[in-house]
Amino acid sequence: MLFVPSLASLSELLIDCSESTMGSGDECGRHLERPWGRAGSDYEEHGIIGKGAYGIVYLVTHLASNKQYALKKIIVKITEDGIPQSIIREISALRALHHLDHPNIVKLHDVFHCLNGNDEMCLSVVYERCDWDLYDFLRSIPRDMGDAQCRHIARQIMLGLDFLHSNHVIHRDLKPQNILINRDQSVKIADFGLARYYSMQSSFTTLVVTLWYRSPEVLLQCSYNCGVDIWAAGCIIAELYSRQPLFPAQTEAQQLSVIFQKLGTPSLTDWPANAVIERSNYPSYPGLSFERLAPKLPPDAAKLIKSMLAFKPEARPSSAQVLRSEYMQRAQPLVFTTSHK
Repeated sequence: MLFVPSLASLSELLIDCSESTMGSGDECGRHLERPWGRAGSDYEEHGIIGKGAYGIVYLVTHLASNKQYALKKIIVKITEDGIPQSIIREISALRALHHLDHPNIVKLHDVFHCLNGNDEMCLSVVYERCDWDLYDFLRSIPRDMGDAQCRHIARQIMLGLDFLHSNHVIHRDLKPQNILINRDQSVKIADFGLARYYSMQSSFTTLVVTLWYRSPEVLLQCSYNCGVDIWAAGCIIAELYSRQPLFPAQTEAQQLSVIFQKLGTPSLTDWPANAVIERSNYPSYPGLSFERLAPKLPPDAAKLIKSMLAFKPEARPSSAQVLRSEYMQRAQPLVFTTSHK
């Protein structure tokens, strides 16, 4: 059975496409190209539908087409260093992917900006509108989803992620709040505020993501690659079945402990040499079996997620390998009836 929350059951549709952090001064650019020529007068605002770290999302109607969109307004302080690089990264990633197009990536419709005096800019980014984010969706359905529905959603997440990785983009902030879902169960990955292009040999060293979905290499402040997205996706797929986060913690210091208590503490030989924390700071936890850790997972899902949550990034499967897994191969298209609308 498919579970789709009623629109009336939600006070607002949170489409959180703006929870990224503002770049430091040396990460700023001095120019931002205006890629489209529309203006704010082309849209009618209907109210706030979401808020992020430094952006507010409005429901709007494009007057010429009478279509509804989500419009994110970001107030940017313009300093001597220019515009924060996080803003430029988001627009650059969306513009590049806009031309390629993918059904599981949120579609950019418009970008425009205006100056508020000499030291402030209002940047407006217009996206396709979706009904919920995955966080709200999972907490609005009356009970757990069936296996077929979980597989259907999980496969779309991985198709979108594989598209990003195939185009040399690491999302870096994958979490339920950044995965959008519609009543027809179509899934879109959103929020490229932290997305970053990579070469096949690249490893990056700084990152800000939601705590519960951070990979060990991020928490240990080591270099990272696409494996950070695979780890986050593994956490999210497990959450589809339980509707509860796999590794909830309150602080960064607690996060690694929670991971090790559940998955087992890595050996000294597997511990990164450049980690900011010594292996000796953690007890040697044996870890739990996946049957205890996530009892609602079917065996092929548990096998896949266990591989996606490998401590060493190079031991995790690529997005393409995940899609070829037994679990994903068993995902079937869903048939909707009017009773689910």
